[in-house]
Amino acid sequence: MAIVQGGNVVETVVIALDTGEDLLQVIEEAIVREKIANGVVVSGIGSLSKIHYHIVEPGTEKPWKDTFFEKEGTIEVMALQGLIADGQPHLHITASQDDVAYGGHLEYGSIILTVGEVVILKLDQPMERRLNHLGVGQLHPKERP
Repeated sequence: MAIVQGGNVVETVVIALDTGEDLLQVIEEAIVREKIANGVVVSGIGSLSKIHYHIVEPGTEKPWKDTFFEKEGTIEVMALQGLIADGQPHLHITASQDDVAYGGHLEYGSIILTVGEVVILKLDQPMERRLNHLGVGQLHPKERP
């Protein structure tokens, strides 16, 4: 186990997305434009016309296999959250469609239907991901420059 002291919230960044925009692509553009090296995605809501996500399937080989899903239609984003470490987002999405909820790791190709709203808290504590024994990036504190 690693405990990473998150430091202080230095800024709140709110992203408003419009019809046709790719949710992950816009978040990554905001990370670069707003210079968010480390942060917490605390909220994400809206609707999608298409969602693309993956889940990790445990297995005997490492790293474990990613299984990808794509759905289209009227999709409600129920939650989006995650961390940004060293400028790299690791985001999980929960969505619903036709009274069925599903979710996993957000991927490119999740397209806004009407609007999307994402809130990021920018942190001053440097963090990074290091591969653990499963070949998965685990969060660790990073030395301050």
